[in-house]
Amino acid sequence: MNVLQVIHGYPPYYMAGSEVYTYNLVRELANHCDVSVFTRIENPFEPPYTCEDGIEGSVKIRRVNNPERDYTLADKYLNPEIDRLFREYMEMVKPNIVHIGHLSHLSTNIVTIAKEEFHTPVVYTLHDFWLHCFRGQLITPANTLCQGPGSDACMKCVWQKFKTSESQESFESYRKRMLAVIDLIDLFIAPSLHIQDFFREHGVPGERIVHARYGFESDLVKPHSKMFSKDSPVTFGFMGRVIPVKGVDILIKAFTAIPDESARLLVFGSAGSTTPFLQRLGNDRVRFMGGYDNRDIDRTLSEIDVLVAPSIWCEVSPLVIQEAFLAGIPVITTGIGGMAELVTDGVNGFTVPPGDQNALEAVMRSIIENPEILNRIRPSRDSVVPIEKHGDIIRSIYRRVLDGTS
Repeated sequence: MNVLQVIHGYPPYYMAGSEVYTYNLVRELANHCDVSVFTRIENPFEPPYTCEDGIEGSVKIRRVNNPERDYTLADKYLNPEIDRLFREYMEMVKPNIVHIGHLSHLSTNIVTIAKEEFHTPVVYTLHDFWLHCFRGQLITPANTLCQGPGSDACMKCVWQKFKTSESQESFESYRKRMLAVIDLIDLFIAPSLHIQDFFREHGVPGERIVHARYGFESDLVKPHSKMFSKDSPVTFGFMGRVIPVKGVDILIKAFTAIPDESARLLVFGSAGSTTPFLQRLGNDRVRFMGGYDNRDIDRTLSEIDVLVAPSIWCEVSPLVIQEAFLAGIPVITTGIGGMAELVTDGVNGFTVPPGDQNALEAVMRSIIENPEILNRIRPSRDSVVPIEKHGDIIRSIYRRVLDGTS
């Protein structure tokens, strides 16, 4: 089987969830298939649309330089230069299936080219809501959950992003194009039941979407067994992109409101120029640890006792939660979206309402005052899908599509 993976970023240049997942999947698939990757980089020192073609192991990779920003709504979903380079790469690698992880910063015509010009089936993993929301996360400009998509709600985001340069007509053209892309895709893979239900409710027939949890390289994370006494200090940890929709500011404020001098909060992830603003919210018990390499995830997890993932959007199936489970580390997270499917109160962690600083503070305070509660919260490694088993599932999905039974 000859598989072409398409993703908007790929390690080592990008290390967010969808990129890391795709990297792990590619490595596993390469044990059984011919695998190529079409992705992008942002290199301001080279001309736009130059290509880096290389081979990593047995995997062929084309990295297209696209440092341009999205200046218009159309830039979000159309790019003739990306189309040209993808068409060229299709000719070069001749896949018999295309698996898309994300098209942001690429072009939605990738689907059209694969399907209509090369008659190649397309599978699409739903890492977020981007096909229905150009921000990807169904979050309003005020960082509240959006009840959309819908014309009025979406236009508020369009005007907030692009000011008055976009019109209702340009938005309708965008929506028409995105719905056409959705119709062209042969099969969707939904890592959570929440996003599966969402796409079904918005027009994808049940037979064109399947639920399959992410797979993980379990050997990267060792079980961390630690027993807590009533006097044990507790270290909370945040891991991931340090951006508002991840709720990191809410976490820092909730933690800082707790006066206990023994507890710590470690923030793993690059905050960039926002670091000083976040530092003002915290105190000397909040430490910013900078970015981390996912290949070194075990060392990072070894520094924390409780992972906190307080996202305010309906994350699909956060990798960090499942990586914490591999280590046996309890998780505090938001009880919405795919997060609610992973964490059960009192079993493998705790859930709080989105954006509720007081509720988050109360849960952390209860742990700090009684650390022995953590001895009863034991996430199971068996709840996490090994990448080998996941690879088998994905290959069976490919065969299903190629056999025309999707």
